[in-house]
Amino acid sequence: MAYTTFSGPVRSGAGFATPVQYITSASGTTINIEAGGNYVILAEAQGGPAVAVTLVLPEVTSGTFAVGNYPSDARYDGIQGAVYNQDPTLVHVLKGFGSQPVNENTLGVVIAVNSVVQWAGNGNQSAPWLATANALAADKT
Repeated sequence: MAYTTFSGPVRSGAGFATPVQYITSASGTTINIEAGGNYVILAEAQGGPAVAVTLVLPEVTSGTFAVGNYPSDARYDGIQGAVYNQDPTLVHVLKGFGSQPVNENTLGVVIAVNSVVQWAGNGNQSAPWLATANALAADKT
């Protein structure tokens, strides 16, 4: 048995630093999520939503970036999260709070079928979220 004196979560290469949260049919169609969370949108057959959902990242409040002035919302500067769309037919959306953009798009980004979207925050309220989508590779058998 190993012991630690850390008071917070301990990161490990063997798993997630935060628990995985599941998006189900009971979650609703517009879901406010935590910026540092890891999510799985379940397939409808597993109790997931029957219609497309929109995941909304938190509001970033930092002030306006300008030349020589780079205020940052420390709550979201450097924070990362991810969502996996396990549904074989439904496409979902990841967007910022209100009109805050993800990848400079106020409508958000697509969470395609069988893909993972990872995001990172930079604390800039004008362009707070960057996201990248990765299609899952088929298992080698």
